[in-house]
Amino acid sequence: MTITEVSKKYGLSADTLRYYERIGLIPKINRNKRGVRDFTEEDCRWVEFIKCMRGSGLSIESLIE
Repeated sequence: MTITEVSKKYGLSADTLRYYERIGLIPKINRNKRGVRDFTEEDCRWVEFIKCMRGSGLSIESLIE
């Protein structure tokens, strides 16, 4: 899935997804031959988990730990 598709699916902006990747909340996302992020099902499960944890009130700092 592209970052746009993941963004729409989980209701997060592409910038938020990039930020989560940059700070290590989600693993580095593989890129296709054109350099576009290519989210796997496992990557999407990480996004879903983090969204759930953030929704329950956990801070980003707590998730990083």
